[in-house]
Amino acid sequence: MEGDVGNLSSFGNRSFYQLINGTGVLRPHEFVDRELNRNKKKIINGLSFYKKPRCVQGEILKTKKLKKVTEEFLLKTSAFLGLDEGETYELFISYLSNDYRGSKKELQQVLRNERLAHALAYKVRDYYYTERLYLLQSVKVIVNSWQNNLHPFQRGFGTFMKSTEVVSGSLMKMLLETFEQLTQEPFPTWETNSILMNDRQMYLWVQENLREQSEILEILYIYVKDFDLPEEQVLKLLELFKRHGFGRLQNYKHVIDDSLIFLVKRIGYLEVLICVEMMDLEAVLACIERGSFNDHFLLKDKETFMKLDKVVQTLGSEDSHGPLLLLWSAMHMFGGEGSDFSLARKYGNAAIHLHVFHYLYNLLMSEPFNEENSMICSVSHLTVYNLLVLILSTFDEHTLGTDQDALALHRVICLVLKQVSVSEDFWEKGSDEGVGSVYHSALLRFPLDYSSFVQFSAALAESTPTSAERVFHIWKQLQRYTEYLDCNHSSDLTSTKELNEWKLVVNKRPYPTRDFILNAGTKGKILTMGTKHDASPIIQWYVTFSGWDLLLCEVETLLDQVAQGSGMVSPTQIEKVTDAVELVHAVLKNHPQSEKDFQPIIHCIYSLIHRFVRLSHPPILLIVQCIECVTCLAKQNPVKVWHNMKQTGLLPYLTENIDNISEILSGQGLMAGCYGNMLFGVECIEGSYPITTAVLEFISNIIEPFFKDSMESELMASFMYILREIFPVFQKWRFYKLKTRELIGRKCVEIFHKTLENVINRSKPVESTSKRPKVQEVVVYSLLFTEAGQTLLGIIATGSDNVDQALVQQGSMAEGGIGAEMIRLIQISFSVLNQLLLLKSPDLPLSPVESALSSQPVVRQNQHIVATIAQYIYHKHNPRLPMLACLLLKRLALVTKMSILSCFGGAAESVRDMYLNRLQGATEDLKLKVSILEFLSVCVEAQPGLIEMFLNVQLTDSSSSEAARKDLSIGKISCLQTVLNLMEADKQMTYKCPSDLLCACMEFIHSLWSGHRETAMSVLRTCDKFWMSVCAPLSRNLPNSEEEPGKDVYTHQVKTVSHVLEILAEEIFCVASGKLDEKLKKCLAEINSTSRLKYWTGQVRDCLIAEAGQSSQHKEGLSEHHTLRLLIAWKNFLITLTRLQVEQLKMDNQLKEMIIIDMLEALRALINGSSTPLNNKLAKITSALIFRLITSWTSALSDVRRTVRDVKMAILEALSNNASVVPSLQIGMIGSLVAMLQHVRPNPAKKVDPDTLLEVFKTGCEVIHQSIFQLPAAKDLTPGSTGEVWLKMQVVSCCLLDEVILQLSSELSWLPVLQEHLVISSLLSSVEYFIKKPFFQAKQGLNFVHTVILLFLTIAKQEKGAESLASSGLTQHLCLSVTNLYEDLEPAAMRQTMMTSKQSESAVTLSWHGVYCLCVDLYATALLVLKFSFLEDAFHFLGVHQDRMLQCFELSKVLLQENVLFEAEKTCDFICQLSSYLPQWRVSSPESVHQLQGSVLYLCQTYVAYLTSTRYLQHMLENRAPENHMHRRSLQHQSSLEDELPTKHVLVIKKRMLQILGRGFSMLRQFTPELCEVLYERNMDYAEHQPFLALAFTAPSIEQECLPSFGTFTSCVRDVCVRLLTKHEVKPGQSPHSSTEPNVLEVIPKSLIVFVMENALYLVMSQAMRLLRDPGLPQTDKQLLKRELGTEMNYFLMELQRYLKRGAPTSPSPSSAHRQPSPKISGTPNVLGRSLSQTALMSAPEMEFFKFVQEFVSAVLK
Repeated sequence: MEGDVGNLSSFGNRSFYQLINGTGVLRPHEFVDRELNRNKKKIINGLSFYKKPRCVQGEILKTKKLKKVTEEFLLKTSAFLGLDEGETYELFISYLSNDYRGSKKELQQVLRNERLAHALAYKVRDYYYTERLYLLQSVKVIVNSWQNNLHPFQRGFGTFMKSTEVVSGSLMKMLLETFEQLTQEPFPTWETNSILMNDRQMYLWVQENLREQSEILEILYIYVKDFDLPEEQVLKLLELFKRHGFGRLQNYKHVIDDSLIFLVKRIGYLEVLICVEMMDLEAVLACIERGSFNDHFLLKDKETFMKLDKVVQTLGSEDSHGPLLLLWSAMHMFGGEGSDFSLARKYGNAAIHLHVFHYLYNLLMSEPFNEENSMICSVSHLTVYNLLVLILSTFDEHTLGTDQDALALHRVICLVLKQVSVSEDFWEKGSDEGVGSVYHSALLRFPLDYSSFVQFSAALAESTPTSAERVFHIWKQLQRYTEYLDCNHSSDLTSTKELNEWKLVVNKRPYPTRDFILNAGTKGKILTMGTKHDASPIIQWYVTFSGWDLLLCEVETLLDQVAQGSGMVSPTQIEKVTDAVELVHAVLKNHPQSEKDFQPIIHCIYSLIHRFVRLSHPPILLIVQCIECVTCLAKQNPVKVWHNMKQTGLLPYLTENIDNISEILSGQGLMAGCYGNMLFGVECIEGSYPITTAVLEFISNIIEPFFKDSMESELMASFMYILREIFPVFQKWRFYKLKTRELIGRKCVEIFHKTLENVINRSKPVESTSKRPKVQEVVVYSLLFTEAGQTLLGIIATGSDNVDQALVQQGSMAEGGIGAEMIRLIQISFSVLNQLLLLKSPDLPLSPVESALSSQPVVRQNQHIVATIAQYIYHKHNPRLPMLACLLLKRLALVTKMSILSCFGGAAESVRDMYLNRLQGATEDLKLKVSILEFLSVCVEAQPGLIEMFLNVQLTDSSSSEAARKDLSIGKISCLQTVLNLMEADKQMTYKCPSDLLCACMEFIHSLWSGHRETAMSVLRTCDKFWMSVCAPLSRNLPNSEEEPGKDVYTHQVKTVSHVLEILAEEIFCVASGKLDEKLKKCLAEINSTSRLKYWTGQVRDCLIAEAGQSSQHKEGLSEHHTLRLLIAWKNFLITLTRLQVEQLKMDNQLKEMIIIDMLEALRALINGSSTPLNNKLAKITSALIFRLITSWTSALSDVRRTVRDVKMAILEALSNNASVVPSLQIGMIGSLVAMLQHVRPNPAKKVDPDTLLEVFKTGCEVIHQSIFQLPAAKDLTPGSTGEVWLKMQVVSCCLLDEVILQLSSELSWLPVLQEHLVISSLLSSVEYFIKKPFFQAKQGLNFVHTVILLFLTIAKQEKGAESLASSGLTQHLCLSVTNLYEDLEPAAMRQTMMTSKQSESAVTLSWHGVYCLCVDLYATALLVLKFSFLEDAFHFLGVHQDRMLQCFELSKVLLQENVLFEAEKTCDFICQLSSYLPQWRVSSPESVHQLQGSVLYLCQTYVAYLTSTRYLQHMLENRAPENHMHRRSLQHQSSLEDELPTKHVLVIKKRMLQILGRGFSMLRQFTPELCEVLYERNMDYAEHQPFLALAFTAPSIEQECLPSFGTFTSCVRDVCVRLLTKHEVKPGQSPHSSTEPNVLEVIPKSLIVFVMENALYLVMSQAMRLLRDPGLPQTDKQLLKRELGTEMNYFLMELQRYLKRGAPTSPSPSSAHRQPSPKISGTPNVLGRSLSQTALMSAPEMEFFKFVQEFVSAVLK
């Protein structure tokens, strides 16, 4: 829009009304007071604030610098509206800002098109009319509420009303002038108001004029109630209203049709009420009591009285004159100055002639006087009541007209007595005057005058509980029984001494078949009815009886009549019973304690329903009253009432069960009941639906208690009938009152809403063995897949335009019209659809409702329903409607896979503008703003296109420069700028940005970070105050959560802090610490310097502790609970800080320890607190957080022992306070213990004392003991399942036991604990179960089995532990079951699962194959520890797995992979241990001895061949298989000539081969004679040790397998070990770590090389001596052996001497565990002695052994 924006204060009345109305967001009183003062002039001036055109056309607009089309449009609009050009301009600006539904580009196109411009002018006109009405509504709110103590802004309104302008009468003057101006407004034509004014526009102008008249009169009426008017204004008003014909004499009455007549009547009613109220009847009544009118502001002066009388004398021709004539008749009767009794009679007769009471009844029954809880309703009823009090205090009731007039009077009395203020005044005044006299008279005439007393009592009982209780007691003790004298036989009566007094001679039964009796001796007095001469005499018996018993007799009489046939039913009796049931209903409603006394009547009510619903022409009112009474009863005892109602046959029922959800579509077995017959046989024909309304209300009231008692299936038939026969078609019915249609629709949808809401709010679903569909499933399915769903969508698709039009049609902005009813219907429809989308089962296919919502829009079709939902944002009357529309859009964004942006079509930008406009509006409803932000937060993830339009991030420069393109800025219309403005730090926690709005803003910002919207994040980071606003909540303390008013504030602030912590965690994680924004660094530094993290760790702790004490279920979803959100955010924030160091948030050890201690304290509180789903979830997360923190910050713990004890206590409390173990809770705590124990193990100073360790050990055993039997089956071990969590808990528990055993020195302490808890046997059984399952089915159990075997290995290293393992059935459980762990080691299979060189030994073992290897190791360890006691088990194990062992040895010669070599190593270790018992082995299984010895010997030969050819080995590893034999030979040949540069992987394989060689050589030493013995013993049995080395000295070959010979072992010593030792040397001038090549020392320890070399030499020397001592060996062979072996050994010694002279680096001594003690020889060559003295290259035992070798060569081989 061009030009300046002008002064917008002339409009914006809707925002002002929303501000002061107090129904939306409550603003501070100072702000409201300021707005009142700013708008005071506009309020005082009212509609006269808007000026008529007052200058030459176009003069004002010339100063605005507008485009020509815009200026022409404004000129036409100004003439059309009759509004000043300047204000027309302001109006247009305001309209564009608030209600225009298009873009700026579209506006120019509209203005250039004449037809579209006319339509726009009409829209501006509608906006103008709405603004005028909102101005009047604002005035009415102030006038209405300035004395209302319940209104939040009452103080400000009171100050305004007591201001000088108001007190001086300016407001009253404005009201009078405005009303007079409206009544005299000339009728517009096209000649006076431009061509835009056609017939339709003339009609709308008339409608608006009448509405404004009505609003002005309502304000005036309320004003007159509070203020006395000067007599001039009173007379002026009377004259004005008389000239106006009390609404009839409008200037345009020729245009008024039937659709507007209700407004004309309303104006007349208001004018009459104002005239009556101006007389101040309460003051008149007070003056009558005092007997003087001197204090009355009007009547004290005779002259004024005569002036008023003169005006009244001119009245009498219209019905509207009746109340004034009747009032003035009473004035004349009280004898004041100027009173005239003849005039009183004249005025009274005229009023009666005008049917004054019928007029008053019609007045009170019309809108807005019949709307409950409205000010105008209560005031009008009080005015009429005061009029009646005055009239009835002046005139006798019987003088006020005919019986019809008396009946109308009673009806009016019934209406006013229902008001609370009236009933209180009624009881206060008593029965001596006014309306009380009429009530007392009716009481005395009861039951002769039956209906009056019953109806009066019902009205009083309906008002307040106190009034209902008084009515109940009055009826319980009635003192008079009045009837016609003719109802008695003369023989039954006898006279008494008193005049006209008679006495009953016999018992009188008014109801012959009933027990109601007037006992003989009862006295009665004869009276006459009023003053009529032909009236029959009546008699009034003085007897005390219960009126409730009499009513019961009346009801039973009617039942007797209907039992004889419908033709015998008396209409009079039906009316009596209808009134009786209404009275019972009214008393039950406000005095439920009376239900016991009403049991007989209640039983009859069911009978009434049962009898009358079957008639072809049932009494509708009677049935309705009965149903309403039953509905009231259902609130107290729903089950009993439902059972009785089913017996009546009224409700629908099923003749067969619904076994399948698809049967709902057919409706088979559903019967309508009697209600269905009445609906379509009576109500649809008449267009009135009271029974339908009552039935729906009854069903609605019993839904909640039935769901509470899990009896909702009883409602199946009723629900199906509503879903099939009512809701889908109710809009097609004929309606006498259109409002009834919306009412029926709302009641239906309310039933659906309650059903779905009860399902959502259930704490846990009710388990049912029946597979039949549940009620909620039927509702969901029907609304999604049947016509009911289309009806629901049709209601939602009404659109904001139709709603606004309905509001206009209802004639006022009250809450009782058709427009307000339509709004309520759409609101609850939104909620139901939202719940449907939430509850729909994923098993169901796409429904028609979802299809209509989620289908992409087709070109040229009608507006998409999603666009219609979004456009409810334009609705301004009720902010809850657009709020619910936003929530539905949020749900659609979550559950539907469609683009909401495409559904908006061309209206997308205008809708966005309106959303942002309402988001930033100062007076908008807070909940609406929050819902908009929540919708945008969801769109970040689910609707990328839509959120991009809302974000509107733009490039600052469109040039081709890449640098310029990277500069981003926030667009002119962007939600980012709006949110930034809302959440500014100085606005937070003020009325500008309260807690819930701030929470929604932070949630939106968090969604941007979690959704990684980089463009938006980049722009926000550059904003000056962004990080300050984000971090501001961390600098504020939380309010007290226990204070009820601040509870919501506390909850929202906690959620806000949660979002802030999540944002900071995301930012720190995504952006490197050094690259964080400087403003963020500053904020983080401030947080750190002010110790805010210390405060927040305490708050998180307190929040968790407080939640631990809560046992109630929360209405909000578990995931949305503020405590859970805070804990998760705190966890993410801390974990981020543990992984990424932030300079500005460095935490010292004291703070870290405090955080851990706080979390532990909170965890223990949660464990000991109530066991709710929320608390369990919080405990699990807290436990996991403690584990992560302790793992990362163990070094920060000043007292590890104390922390260990605390965690141990938490575990024990969790075990004792829960019926079963919670695995996910225990995992974190046990893992924390493991982490702390692992941390202190290397540091003796921090080690935990044995007693504490033992307690921890007992705790771990207790966990295993309680949970081992709850382990799941292998088939249930799916990833993420509960079973997998159970196994994880067992894993960490076993790790804990393992760690404690390693730190406890004595096995006597921990072993009894294991035995006491049966841990070993339990774990063995579990391991056997998982091993027996095929490994591909039980992969999730691998970690468990692996950890348990490792634990067994630790236990087996102790003798007592190994004994316990063996006695617990180690062999029985594992020996055979381990065969299930065999893997196919064939080459073709293994190539697919090759290990990479990066995998460690733990990775190799963490497989089912690795578990098998560990089992072999377990047996080897147990045999090593237990020796002979375990030998039998070892032989069993060997017997089962011998074939596997042989296969492993054979394949390990070909498949040089980690897993194969690992198995070969463990197998060699086991064979080595077993070979220590060679005699027993040979006895047990001689064949296996021979096979395994040979297999190990050949394996060693192959590995020696590999180790001598590094290049070939590397080729083998790279190509996986030795397939190219020619290439293999060349590589082998080259390898002997070239220096190898082995890779690290080759060195790893070499190390593994050396380890196997070491174990193999150790095993072979058991098969060769002891060296010392064979050297010195001449008589040993050589047959016991057969030689296994061939007499050959060639190096082993890979491609040719030959007998193992001496050459194999000498090659191992010379070409493998010595060469590897030389690799340890560091070349001169080179640093040990400078070379990029892998160092042998880093991979292969020197001790291992020396160990292999010693054992090889030992075997060579032992076998050589065996052959030399063999008498059967030829001498030539012995010579050959000495010569060749001597040569090889000398060569080895020369190489060794050269190596020692160079000076190789030292290394640790070889492990004694792997080496047999070497025999010592005293003599040593001088060379080795000198080398030893010069260098410390080897330890003393090693050097002694090599000296022994040298001595052996010189002494034996020479």
